[in-house]
Amino acid sequence: MYIENPEYKKIAFSMIAQIEQFKIAKNEKFNVCTKSISNAICNPLKISYIKNDKIKNLELHANIKIHSTPTPEQRNKYFNACTLRKFANHYFLTDGITAEQLEQFNNIVIEATAAANLLLPKTLHVLDAEHIPQIYNHKYNNENNKEPFTIGKLEGLHIGEKSDINASCMQGKPAKYFEMYTDLNEDESTLKMAILTQGNEIVARSLIWINKASADIDRRKKQNPRHFYIDRIYTKTQDHRDQTQTQLYSDLIKYFNIEIDNNYFLPDGSEPTNKIHLPAAQNTYNIKDAYTAQLNTNKYVMMGCMPPFDVELNSDSYNYYPYADTFQHFDTYNQTISSDQSSGSEMLRLESTSGNAENCSIECGECGCETDEEYSTYIEEEEIQVCEDCSVYCEDRETNITVSNAIYNNHSGHHHHRDDLNI
Repeated sequence: MYIENPEYKKIAFSMIAQIEQFKIAKNEKFNVCTKSISNAICNPLKISYIKNDKIKNLELHANIKIHSTPTPEQRNKYFNACTLRKFANHYFLTDGITAEQLEQFNNIVIEATAAANLLLPKTLHVLDAEHIPQIYNHKYNNENNKEPFTIGKLEGLHIGEKSDINASCMQGKPAKYFEMYTDLNEDESTLKMAILTQGNEIVARSLIWINKASADIDRRKKQNPRHFYIDRIYTKTQDHRDQTQTQLYSDLIKYFNIEIDNNYFLPDGSEPTNKIHLPAAQNTYNIKDAYTAQLNTNKYVMMGCMPPFDVELNSDSYNYYPYADTFQHFDTYNQTISSDQSSGSEMLRLESTSGNAENCSIECGECGCETDEEYSTYIEEEEIQVCEDCSVYCEDRETNITVSNAIYNNHSGHHHHRDDLNI
């Protein structure tokens, strides 16, 4: 059933009034009955209108009177429907206006369209890993990707021109950059993409990492509890960001039937349950507060940091790599990526937006083992790079020295360089 949306009417009238302020003339041939303007029946994002000439003709020749508040039947049969942009292009004369006026005109129409989009409900869709490259590949300002795209049964998807998602570092990158994501071993762990759509526009996206729960779970039980990790949540704009992130969070809880609990792992003797986790630095507290308010309870719902886990891959190398917000650590020996910086014998770090991976392993100059360059120390005196286990801080020299040259003083609790001692 058609319901006139007063908020949509406000947006349409505000758009017209703002454009008029920039002295852009009306098109007198497009003589619209402004009182009748509202949202369309066929599409809640389109504007519905009728010209004054048509109202007169209907009354004169067909004895049909268009009411001041048109009935749904009249609006459906006699009214025109189009986008706000098309309406504005008809309503105003844009030929011959200045470049500044044209810029203002376009900005006002874009903002009005975005405001109309916000009137629509947001809907959660959980996509398989095979669709992740397609989501990333589309970018509004990419000439090849301005057209809406389809994923499964989701038709006409698009990313807004002024969307923060559109501006993210990996948006618009080639599909080949995300081969690693589509190569995940579905038997042990899996990866999905969660998106929120408003109309056909993607207004939020996040990678969802899924892993089996603690290995200590009684395997005789048929339940297969899982840990869900919501990676960084990208939203359309900073406005209403917390609300959008919170909806994605709460919708995923319902989608995966997740029990809200402050415990990462299951207590002894308890029944297995699914758990959900948020990235530590990704507006966690905002989501917690908003979700708590949504439930109208003081229940503590934030899961905080995820217990580290590895995601098993099917290969030890790829031609290209994505930039990863959380699972940046690629252990080529064990063929895993991890959220934990200290996990395994890490070889590559996924911190490039150019499809490359940074080799972050070096050979320790003291013990010869491979170590992550990030956690190594350069010993200036000996001009070598050593692992964490092969260096200690020397108070006397106010710098790190190798353990082979260090002598510990039980009395002072400090390390000294053997060359500085009379022994």
